[in-house]
Amino acid sequence: MDLPAKLELLKRTPYFASLSLSEIRELVPRLLERHYRAGDVIFHKGDPSEGLCVVLSGRVRSETTSEEGREQVLKVFGPGRTFGDIPAFDDEPQPANAIAVTDSTVALLPQTILLELLRLHPDLAIDVIRLFASRLRAYKVMIEDLSLRDVVSRVARLLRDRARGETTLVEDSPSVSLLYTQNEVAAMVGSVREVVQRALKTLAHAGVIEMSRERIRILDVDALGVWIDSEHAMAVPGARASS
Repeated sequence: MDLPAKLELLKRTPYFASLSLSEIRELVPRLLERHYRAGDVIFHKGDPSEGLCVVLSGRVRSETTSEEGREQVLKVFGPGRTFGDIPAFDDEPQPANAIAVTDSTVALLPQTILLELLRLHPDLAIDVIRLFASRLRAYKVMIEDLSLRDVVSRVARLLRDRARGETTLVEDSPSVSLLYTQNEVAAMVGSVREVVQRALKTLAHAGVIEMSRERIRILDVDALGVWIDSEHAMAVPGARASS
C-alpha cells in the first residue's frame, strides 16, 4: 500500500479521524506493520496487549472458543478498522483470540503512543467513545439474537447488515456478494453447519438469496428484514439444542 492510500485509510479510522493528513503522516513511521497469512493467529485470549491494532488490508476476526471447541465469532474487522482496543486501555489481557481471515496487514500502535495521542487531541477521545458505544450496542443485539431468535433470523440479520454496511457483527464495506463457508456463517451466528445449511436453503427457496459453492448472493435486502422480524423469528424456549 502506497503512502497516500494508507493516509486516506487511517483518516477513516475513528482514532485518527480528527487529525489532519499531515498529522497522520507524522504518525505513520510510529506504526509497526505486521503481515499475516490466512488462518494465522495474531494473538490469543489471555495474551498481554501490545497496543492498538489497525487492519490495513485483509480481514481479521475476533473469536472465543468453548471447551468443546465450538467457535463464536464476536467481530470481523475489515480495512481501516481497529481491534484489541479494550486491553490497550485497561491493561488487562486480551479477552478473545484474533485470527487473520485472509492474508492481512495489521499496523500496531503501541499503547504509550496511543495514550499520548489522545492526551494531545481530546477530540479523538470523543470519537473513540462513540466507537465503543456503537460496539457495545452491537454486542447487545448479538446477545438478544443468540438468546431469543432462531437461526434463520440470525442468518438473515447477518446478510442484511453486510449488504447495508451496518457494523453489528462485521465492520467492513457493504457487499451483496459474500464469500463465506457454512462453517464461517455458523461461527458468526452461534450455530452449527447443518442448521445454518437448512437456514440458507430456506432463504434461497424464498428467493431472498442465491447460493453457488461458497458464495452467497443477496437478491432482496428488504426481504431479509421480514425474516428477521417475522413471527417465526423468536426461538422457542427449550429448543436451544437445535441451534
